[in-house]
Parts: sequence; C-alpha cells; structure tokens
Amino acid sequence: MADDDRGYRYGAPTPKVPDLTALNAGLAEPVDRNPNGGSAFPGRQPGETRTAYNDWYDVNAPMWGDLMALNAGREDELQGLLWTYRTLDARSLTNLLVQNGFNLGAAPDSGGGGSRGGGGGGATAAQQYASAEAAVRNRAGLLGIAFDDAAIKSIARAVVDGNWSSDQLDDYLVPAARDTNNAGLITSGVRQIQQLASQQLLKVSDATAREWASRIASGEMDMNGVTSLLQAQAVQRYGWAASQISQGIGVRDLLLPTRDRIADELEMDPESIDLLDEKWLGMVQSVDDKGVTRAATDSEAIMRARQQPEWARTRKAGDMVASMALSLRDYFGG
Repeated sequence: MADDDRGYRYGAPTPKVPDLTALNAGLAEPVDRNPNGGSAFPGRQPGETRTAYNDWYDVNAPMWGDLMALNAGREDELQGLLWTYRTLDARSLTNLLVQNGFNLGAAPDSGGGGSRGGGGGGATAAQQYASAEAAVRNRAGLLGIAFDDAAIKSIARAVVDGNWSSDQLDDYLVPAARDTNNAGLITSGVRQIQQLASQQLLKVSDATAREWASRIASGEMDMNGVTSLLQAQAVQRYGWAASQISQGIGVRDLLLPTRDRIADELEMDPESIDLLDEKWLGMVQSVDDKGVTRAATDSEAIMRARQQPEWARTRKAGDMVASMALSLRDYFGG
C-alpha cells in the first residue's frame, strides 16, 4: 500500500466517479427533488428509490456545507459520488474524493519543508495552519463532530506542529465521534448496521453498533465485514434458512409472507407486527417432532393467529360466530 505526496494511502485502484447521466438514465419513477439546484438525485441508479435517497440526503447533507463550497461547480458530481459509495469506510471515501480531484481543504500532513513548512519553498506556517483548519473542519463534519472555532484551531495546530498523517487525525477524531448523535458517518453507520441486523432478525445494541461504526470510520472494519458477521450469526440462530442466508437473502424477507398471512387473519397492518418481538417470531416458526426449527406453514400461522386475543375482535371472528349461531338455530329448529 503506497502513499501519495499528500499523505493519503492507496491500496487497490479505486473507481473513478461514474457517469451520472448514464446512472440516471431509464429511471422508472418521476423525479421531484433537486437538492443542489442541479441534477435531481445525482448518482441514483435504477431500483434505488427516491425515499431512500431523500432519507440519506436529509441525514447527511448538513455536514456537506464546507465540502460543497470548496468544490463549487462540482456539487452534483460530488453528491453523486457520496451516494454511490455511501457504504465505504471513512478512510476509503477520503481517498476516493482525493483521487477524483475533489478539494478537501488540505491533507493533514501536506505542506513543504518541515513541520512548520519553512524550508524548500513550502507554504508559510500561517498558510499551513489555515489549510489544516479546513481539513480538520471537513473531517470533523463528516464524522458528525461539532467543534467550535477555538477547538478547530487547537487541533489544526497539533496537526501541523506534530506533522500528523490523515491516519493520526482519524485516531484523534473518531473516538470523539463515537457517542455523537449528530449527522455523520458514525450515526449513519449505526443506522445502517441496525438495519442490516434487522434484516436477519437479530438485535444489535446501540453500543455495539456504535463500536462497529467507529471502527468502520477509522478503517479497521468495513460494512461488508459487518454484513458477513451478521450472516454468520443468523445462520447459527436460524439454521433452517442457512442456504438462503448464504445467498444474501435476509431471514426477515423469508418470513414476511407468513407475517402478512397472520396480519390478514388478524386484520392488522402488517407493519405493526414486529418480527423481532418473540410473540410474533414464535408464530412464524415451528418446531417439528424431531425438535428441529423451521418456518411455519400457512395453516400453522392461521391457527396460531386465531388463538390470539386480537382475533376475537376481527370481522372474520364475528362472521364465524354468527354463522355458527345460525347453524345451531337451524339444527335445533329455533
């Protein structure tokens, strides 16, 4: 892995920004949002919904202000890249931005001639401090950390005086971002991790999700690794679905038709049935006479639904009682 002259690390070649016109071609849904005043939904591909894009935009856009200002005229291109590669860890994303020529303010260890940049015709100390402040501000913004100007200046001075690399700056900033609730890579990472866990009907605590998100932001893990870890845990818990899980199918997706069958029987909104709740999870799975757990059949799910107190309040239950009353009346000649 080599470093370029700005201190950024490179491993395997990183793809250039995709052609946004091609990516937006053929979208089936009408476009009704234009966040940057340019192309609507830059980077969005067929099959990616406007709702998902807007949710991502609303969470992440507040931290882009300085970055967009530094790259005036390339806002759509930048936003398209951030959307397309939104699952990258923070370090890889930084490298990608640099490789595609985006201005991040300065690399933390840029500047010529010594820690204060005096010799060799490099930038003056004042220029180095100013560039470092922009770099720290942008990096902190991406992580969701809110520093005041005094803190930014203090960190930037440490970066320049200590000749910090981008890795060293991450080592300093990421722990400070771990518990933040501000929009940024940590909070978006936590949300994505918990969504991945939910797809496998697994519960991941906020503390665990934050730890993993922090490690992703610092480059120690990536989201693909988290996905593999959750799949392995799902196979252990839902062995009957091992084959489908290995193909990338979520346990929740496998059980949604059964959930919908229960919801229909109970005349409930399917979304109100949380399969992470043991009550409902027990209804969509069965244990056979050999003690092996499997997905419940439709008839098993219907039977269990009719054993719930909610069923007594349904129209179906009322119709069934009325029908039975009529049958009894006819039978006894009432």
